[in-house]
Amino acid sequence: MRINFSYRHKEDFDRVMEISDACYSGDYRPPRQTMADMVSVSDVCVARIDEVELGHSLIGFAIIKNVSQPYIWNIAVDPAWQKRGIAGNMLREIIKRYTLNKDKEISLHVDATNPAQKLYFDYGFRVVSVEENYFEPNDGLMMVRRLL
Repeated sequence: MRINFSYRHKEDFDRVMEISDACYSGDYRPPRQTMADMVSVSDVCVARIDEVELGHSLIGFAIIKNVSQPYIWNIAVDPAWQKRGIAGNMLREIIKRYTLNKDKEISLHVDATNPAQKLYFDYGFRVVSVEENYFEPNDGLMMVRRLL
């Protein structure tokens, strides 16, 4: 299986929403309009597989808002494809892209109780602040990775 990464804006939005809805629930699930607004003003990295016969070829996405510096607003992988290194491969591609763009750092927030923070540490992100109730009722970790 090969995974292809490409940056898109409005293409495949329904599939992005399916993956988001499968990965997030309750207050953590971004509303459709919020996702549409973010996709329209952000870079979107999508992970695809070549084996179309397996169903949907889009299996993961990351939304990167880039105003003054890149910020990973959301990253998700279809639950059926998790634990296969796909999120890590997307992070590697994102880091490469923004390093080539001469950005100095990339940031994100993660719930302090989310085990995904280990993935971010593995890719060079470090905690720069703890923000109380950011993911109410949980604290959020603001993580940054230097690019240059």
